[in-house]
Amino acid sequence: MDRREFLKFSAMIGTGFAFNSLVSPSVAFSQLAEAEEQPLYCGWSHSEESRKKFISLGPHQFLNSMDSEIRGTGAGKTALLWPYLEQVTGKPLTPHRQELGDCVSHGYGLGIDILTATQIVKRKSPQRWVAKASTELLYAAARIDVGRNIYNRSLRGDGAEGYWCAHAAKSCGVLLRQKYGKWDFTTYDGEVAKSLGYKGVPAELLPLAKCHPIGWAALVNTWDEARDCIYNGFPVVLCSNQGFSTKRGRDSQGFLSPSRTKWNHCMLLAGMDEACDRPGGLIINSWGSDWVDGPTRLNQPLGSFWADSSVISRMISQGDSIALSSYAGYPRASYDIY
Repeated sequence: MDRREFLKFSAMIGTGFAFNSLVSPSVAFSQLAEAEEQPLYCGWSHSEESRKKFISLGPHQFLNSMDSEIRGTGAGKTALLWPYLEQVTGKPLTPHRQELGDCVSHGYGLGIDILTATQIVKRKSPQRWVAKASTELLYAAARIDVGRNIYNRSLRGDGAEGYWCAHAAKSCGVLLRQKYGKWDFTTYDGEVAKSLGYKGVPAELLPLAKCHPIGWAALVNTWDEARDCIYNGFPVVLCSNQGFSTKRGRDSQGFLSPSRTKWNHCMLLAGMDEACDRPGGLIINSWGSDWVDGPTRLNQPLGSFWADSSVISRMISQGDSIALSSYAGYPRASYDIY
């Protein structure tokens, strides 16, 4: 997508999604879809009822209830998590390109991929890299197995809440981009995501998915908490309605400025830098590689941008930004079980 088409998208997105609702993006992007083969979407929804439900699930749903060992460790430092994923895959990071309002599953899917790589490389965990997470199954689990069946939220159109996806990753688990019998998730398919988003995770796959859960998903309240998480190897999924201006692309330091246009959207915080005169975080989007251009820094991946720490603080203040840790992946050795 070229920049002119993206500006059309930016103008439409402010009216195409209602905050606190699950509105299909099809109307908002109908004009763009006519001109562009792969239109861009958002799809995050938020409700105070879901937030209360998520908080009620246990005593440590907030990072600040258990972060004493890492508190303040990232101050004045730099930490970049995406290079760990590039190291285990042997390839530059390729941003996701969502095909419907399933941004939440893409934010969490990439977060789990980076977490897995971080565990392997940074923490020397006895795990092996197998494949990326299936966003279609995360989307299905978040919307149906959690959002509808546990949170009792009605579903209209595309979309999901961050709380649902965090809960799903913990309780339903995560499967990868592989074949499982008749199911083939090796390549992202928006139509499969849409279909499973109304059905849930196939019953025959749930027992296998539950073998690979996220062990820890906690709400962050401040930039400082998010910064310390990144420094210690824990990606932070950002869900908010904060939009960014793309009119002039990234500035000379790789940053985008906030805009008044709302993006009801989920993106991934995968880097932080306070060892400079402009503290901020690296955000990876799920709109492909070419939705934004301009200067870059610290070898940031395509489709990403830096945002000021104050802007990220505003995103976090909306209450649905969650740090991930302890993915039960695949053991380093492969065993045959008879």
